[in-house]
Amino acid sequence: MLKTGASLGISQSSIREISEANESQNKSRLEDAINLTVSITVFTSLIGFILSLVLSQYLSVFAFGNTFRTNDFLLLSFAVSLTILWEGQTAILKGIREQTLLAKSNIFGGVLGLIISVPIYLIFKQNGVIPVLIITPLSAYLLSKYFTSKLVSHKINFNVKELYNKGNGMIKMGMALTFTVFLSQLSTFLISSYLSNHGGLKMVGFYNAGTMIMVGYFSVVINALTTDYFPRISAINSDNKKLQSELNQQSIVSLLIVLPLIVLFLFLLPIIIRFLYSKEFYPIIDFVKIGIYGTLISICSNQIDLILVAKNNLKIYTIISIVYRILEFLFTMILYKYFGLTGLGYSLFLMGAIHMALMSIAVKKMYQIQLNPTFLKLSIVAVSFIFSTSLINKINNDTIKYITGCLILLASCYFCLYFSKKYLKVDFVQILKIKSPK
Repeated sequence: MLKTGASLGISQSSIREISEANESQNKSRLEDAINLTVSITVFTSLIGFILSLVLSQYLSVFAFGNTFRTNDFLLLSFAVSLTILWEGQTAILKGIREQTLLAKSNIFGGVLGLIISVPIYLIFKQNGVIPVLIITPLSAYLLSKYFTSKLVSHKINFNVKELYNKGNGMIKMGMALTFTVFLSQLSTFLISSYLSNHGGLKMVGFYNAGTMIMVGYFSVVINALTTDYFPRISAINSDNKKLQSELNQQSIVSLLIVLPLIVLFLFLLPIIIRFLYSKEFYPIIDFVKIGIYGTLISICSNQIDLILVAKNNLKIYTIISIVYRILEFLFTMILYKYFGLTGLGYSLFLMGAIHMALMSIAVKKMYQIQLNPTFLKLSIVAVSFIFSTSLINKINNDTIKYITGCLILLASCYFCLYFSKKYLKVDFVQILKIKSPK
């Protein structure tokens, strides 16, 4: 949270500025946007470093109930600062849509961090945690810095007044995005507190386990889908027709990619829970089965709310976020009261639908941008696949259960391959044939 607050959300808001500048084909404007991003992230990294130093004793008391870990938090000031710097460099690669360099930076940074971290853990055991937390963002920052410097030279401006005047819009957007992240964390905290008071720590554990499985399983896909999407729509944010085309294409792509993963996830859900946790967590199965619909809807609705961010319509974006989080807390309390753990799944499903409705209405009313009938038809079929899969685990005969599950999985894969070729003009089978060794 300290890093999130100190960074001012620049790693997100700067992507919009850089994407716009990159699309304009104006090299001078692009360099100015990149230099502004670098300068502000250097400044915010210093803020993060100083805040971490000043608050280290209080953080130790808050986290552990004593001041014994103050020195550890002092050292973590470097990790906070380096992470902010790394995110700034990553934002540059995202903004200019250098996906190859971005992938190389992330992969090589991860490998380098792993190579350095493993020996430290082996030698120092638990005492190696703090050094690893510092070395990991350091290696990631140095590699991302290397790749961005190959594209454009960086000039850092330490004139605070000039930085604020030039980056005022970027800072305001970043703070708005940071505020929505804070709202999300606050909502999660309030829900956990409510469940703890009315259901005990066991219920909190079930809730966290279920949400972590869903978030963890799909986070990689979601991040991959949005990495290039936001820079694309930011670059064309003034053209509503192009935005609508991008929205529908991205939504269909998201749906077709995620569908087989959800089918496989639901099919293997008991096995996944037993592998990650234990049989004692089987009560979360129904919670996850229902909540997964909300995850599917949210994956698609997130494509819509990013249009508001690309349009820099922070007022509506923030208002919707506030309303959404209030409703999330209220519906979670109500549905848990009447349906227990399963009610938490209903809440996720309902909030996904509400998020989709709020964002769709806002974007349609203000920009005449909406999802097309093709997406809606594909969504109905996708929901049918998911519903069918959720019924499989009720079959008592294991042979019939696994055969049926495999058939539904194969059918969902065929469905996605067919419509990818039909609507997106992407033939994955042909691509695999070309890439396979002869």
